[in-house]
Amino acid sequence: MVEKKLVKSLAAQKGKKLERVKQGGKPENTSRCRTLPLKVREEDIPELLRKKFFLFTPKIKKAELFYLSCWRVELRFYVSYLNARREDKGTLEFIVDPIKGCGVNEERIRLKFAYDNIPDNLISDKTMTKEVAEKKAIIDARWKVLLSRYKRPAELETVSTMSFLRPYYKVYTVWGSKEEIQWIPADNFASYFIYN
Repeated sequence: MVEKKLVKSLAAQKGKKLERVKQGGKPENTSRCRTLPLKVREEDIPELLRKKFFLFTPKIKKAELFYLSCWRVELRFYVSYLNARREDKGTLEFIVDPIKGCGVNEERIRLKFAYDNIPDNLISDKTMTKEVAEKKAIIDARWKVLLSRYKRPAELETVSTMSFLRPYYKVYTVWGSKEEIQWIPADNFASYFIYN
């Protein structure tokens, strides 16, 4: 059995309070952004890693914390069966993530956002535009979620879109002689949203 131990300490990556600049009251080289709170600690990373044969945890070579720009897309749908009296309406919420893909918030879990000062070097360059995020959400809603439920395509319209930052760990792992990168969401919803 492989021991769950970190090869390299991640103490430098801990979320510490940033010191305020005396004149402006805002830390240097930071951006005030809407973000999901950081909930996964560095000690929890080995438990969240993808395992080999569901048993063996890889060794961690290095882990980096960063924030990824994601989208929350809310869609309204309308499905009619044979006439106007037999119809169904509702809303769906999708979380569109450039790394993991698109996931539906079926349980209506309320995302609690916070406004934090995030250092610019922790914000990832990997982004997607609002139009691409909406298109991914509409395609998944029409062909994967609603078609399996109602057996016919639905009419969709976008209600709202919102950009936010999501904390991630980029973990470099070692399987014997093979190296691999795993992406671990570091918020409360790390294992909830099912992506494709």
